[in-house]
Amino acid sequence: FLHCIRLNSIEFPAGIKTIGQEAFGNCSGLTSVRIPDGIESIGRRAFLDCIRLTSVRIPNEVKSIGSGIFSGCSGLTSIRIPDGVKRIGLLTFSGCANATIYCESPSQPPTWDKKWNPDNRPVVWNYKPENN
Repeated sequence: FLHCIRLNSIEFPAGIKTIGQEAFGNCSGLTSVRIPDGIESIGRRAFLDCIRLTSVRIPNEVKSIGSGIFSGCSGLTSIRIPDGVKRIGLLTFSGCANATIYCESPSQPPTWDKKWNPDNRPVVWNYKPENN
């Protein structure tokens, strides 16, 4: 779906475990994404430059978030990173000028890339969602 600018929503089929690299890159019509339970990894630049994307739900099963997956998502305002995410790649939130990042982890895990948040967007550590 790379460069599919008219795509405004996504319905994932049951049983998939991975969202591939650049799967929805430059899909500028996307406004929100609900990644289904069961997804374990999201490939690099999967949502690169999805400028109208304002919210994303990442399920608890996700363990790996690839480099640059939300780079250039200037409309993104908030995102929750579940405690189970063990790896976040380089430049994940580059160009997300309006984003606040809510991390369930009490602090940055050592396995996350040191430049995962290069624009120093606000991060709320030890975040506890209300519907636990």
